[in-house]
Amino acid sequence: MTEMVTDRMSLGFTAESLTQNCREIFERRRHVLVGISPFNSRFSEDYIYRLIEWAAAEFDNVSVLLAGHEAANLLEALGTPRGKAERKVRKEVSRNRRFAERALLAHGGDPSAIHTFSDFTENTAYQLMRHEVENAFFEQPHFRHACLEMSREAIIGRARGISLMMEEISEDMLNMAVEYVIAELPFFIGAPDILEVEETLLAYHRPWKLGEKISNHEFSIRMRSNQGYLVVQELMPVFSETSITSEG
Repeated sequence: MTEMVTDRMSLGFTAESLTQNCREIFERRRHVLVGISPFNSRFSEDYIYRLIEWAAAEFDNVSVLLAGHEAANLLEALGTPRGKAERKVRKEVSRNRRFAERALLAHGGDPSAIHTFSDFTENTAYQLMRHEVENAFFEQPHFRHACLEMSREAIIGRARGISLMMEEISEDMLNMAVEYVIAELPFFIGAPDILEVEETLLAYHRPWKLGEKISNHEFSIRMRSNQGYLVVQELMPVFSETSITSEG
């Protein structure tokens, strides 16, 4: 079983390393990739400001990861017409980007180091890892099941956030929403190759069930040795959370 190790508190945040390798990457503090979810009330302007302030104080370099166009799939799975879903995602991601740019500028970061999944569709490293993920999804039933379970929780979470009663979640809905999971996974297993950095930690506010299974070697998918995952939590946050994915 994966053991999370809590590191020291800094600027009102605590950090937990997913594995011993993640902890060693964290101890060097060279680079962090801060994950920000769309349609999640946790990620207010003030929270993003505080989170990036923490990241800039802890790490030599900070990048930010925002959702790509695949986020529209979840909205579409819940009945939003495709065009409207895409417009809502563009608006929300633009809002997240503005908040992140402000925070990076305020804390000596690089505002050009803000990325979306979709920015890397032509990136060779991203393409190779996405292909690896897609092969596992189609060829390994236990991996496909784990991904679809993430989709199920995402659909339930988003429905709850918009006060939509869900009587049944169809297979078509799951397969539509899972595109978001597949698009994000390369950043969990090998973001350094995508971003062209020596090593990094993907930082998020909660454990990732699928990621824990990957780190426990339950699938053929493997985290690269220069990739880590960090659960970063603010002490006594005040918010009401709805999120586009169950993991955030």
